[in-house]
Amino acid sequence: MGTSASSNGPKSGVSLDPPWLDDIEANKDSSEHPDSDKEEISNNIQPDNVQQLQFLAPRARFSGARRNLRDYVRSGSTDSLRQSLGHYSRTGMGGAAAVSRRMRVSARVGANLFDTFRSLRDDSEFALGKTLSALKSQGADAHQIISAIVNHACPQGGSLDELSSKNSATAALSEYLEKYPDTDVFHLSDDQMWALTGTYLGNEIFSRIQMDVGQAFENSAIPLPDRIKRLNEMKDFIQVEVSNQLNKIRNTASQVVNTQKLLQETIKTTFEIYEVAV
Repeated sequence: MGTSASSNGPKSGVSLDPPWLDDIEANKDSSEHPDSDKEEISNNIQPDNVQQLQFLAPRARFSGARRNLRDYVRSGSTDSLRQSLGHYSRTGMGGAAAVSRRMRVSARVGANLFDTFRSLRDDSEFALGKTLSALKSQGADAHQIISAIVNHACPQGGSLDELSSKNSATAALSEYLEKYPDTDVFHLSDDQMWALTGTYLGNEIFSRIQMDVGQAFENSAIPLPDRIKRLNEMKDFIQVEVSNQLNKIRNTASQVVNTQKLLQETIKTTFEIYEVAV
């Protein structure tokens, strides 16, 4: 049910910001994405160059999030959902800024995805563009095109973060092409690129929450159709806020922007909105 399976969630006593995340190299060829290294000069997006302390997760860190999520699944109350997301961020993950740092792989992959779309449009010598042209000439279907794009933009390791990023990117492209079947991935507008990247990021946030505290959706006392309905509504709820925050930040940013930092700022401000409820 849903786009990712829940687990029992992270244990207490583990790092809220595991250092091994830095070993995941999502950008396989930075020379193909030169804009990824540009410094942002917006007042709203600040680089996070300071080494963060490794705080350990407290006991029962997700109790508030799970309690309110169970109530949301039973009642459909958006207030309960908002409180669950706020508790998830503030208590479960150590605050919105910590969530943003924890999801830096997601932001890095999102930046790769955006740069991939831009290179497909603007760089006639882009290697992936030639690969996709060859696939199309051979009669490749949408699934094969999506797979080639995702494999280029996403890391190839087997960690949960890496697998999640691939699933989220695949879902974002699949949903978009299903909704707009005449879309030409070689000629996406900037707004289309941001819309796809925002959908990817919303998928990632949804999947992270589902994996950490999603056991409430497995309550067999609640009819399965109701649980599926609540799950889809939660995904839509998150997607709307992510889209709002992403558009607000990118529209106030400078022309020269570090896309990864912009996406991390989007994650942070999204969870800051949820934390207001708690």
